[in-house]
Amino acid sequence: MKKREGRATAIRPRFLPGNTYRFVTRTELRTSLGGTGNVVVEQQVRLDGGVRVDGKEGVAMKARSERLDVEMRSGGRTITYHSLKPEDRTTLVGRHFEAALHRSVDFNLNENLRVASAVEGGREGLATPLPGLPRFGPEELKQLMETIPQGFPAKAVYSGDTWTREGVRSVGSVGSLTFEVTYQFIGPVVFEENQCLGIEFAGRIQGKVPLPTSGDDAAAGGFAELGSQSMSGRLLFDPLDEMLRFSEQHISLQLAIPGPEGSEPQLVPVEETTTIRLLHVVPTA
Repeated sequence: MKKREGRATAIRPRFLPGNTYRFVTRTELRTSLGGTGNVVVEQQVRLDGGVRVDGKEGVAMKARSERLDVEMRSGGRTITYHSLKPEDRTTLVGRHFEAALHRSVDFNLNENLRVASAVEGGREGLATPLPGLPRFGPEELKQLMETIPQGFPAKAVYSGDTWTREGVRSVGSVGSLTFEVTYQFIGPVVFEENQCLGIEFAGRIQGKVPLPTSGDDAAAGGFAELGSQSMSGRLLFDPLDEMLRFSEQHISLQLAIPGPEGSEPQLVPVEETTTIRLLHVVPTA
């Protein structure tokens, strides 16, 4: 076996008590499933680190949203919402998003940043759901907390080393699918003047996704099989902040929606790109 050169590098994110971490997540989804069309969602999240009061190893984190921007295009219609615009908060669409936006989540994470417990809190607005519109609140905070440590190697690695992970990932408004992904450590990378360590990944997705339960879709309430599918992206780790600096994930797939008996299934393409960007790490004020 050829001897590997250099030193093995440990690449694991850490949340430290007394620090505030701000991330911006952005998801762009393109599909014709259920008339969704194009959806762009950008959310700024604040995570405050603290000490676990139960005495166990790990860290306590309080997560809450500071900003939410949504743009949805379907046919000739466009729906927009910007949480920092007072005029957007009082519209029917605004009240729909505001109902869950200001909820917070208190997490206990173990020493590997896995979620040991999650308790929702914060202010909850009046329930004003609009059919067909997603809501953004505690579930997105939980998803971010679970995503940040995902994919990093369990032990120190050399440049060129690979490892494989299996699990479940959310695909926008489409559903949750199982995946098998292979990661490779590619070494130093400069990102926005930050010296980072880079990991690239690629894999496959499988499973079924639920179809809309209402509307004119003949297959409403059923499930769609996956046709062709792929997942690829990269993780950039900042060794100074000991945290994920940037991640990018692209998913491309086709849903095979069953048609009337004896007919060929309808193939619906779905493209989703998700990024997570660390804005800064500062002492908690």
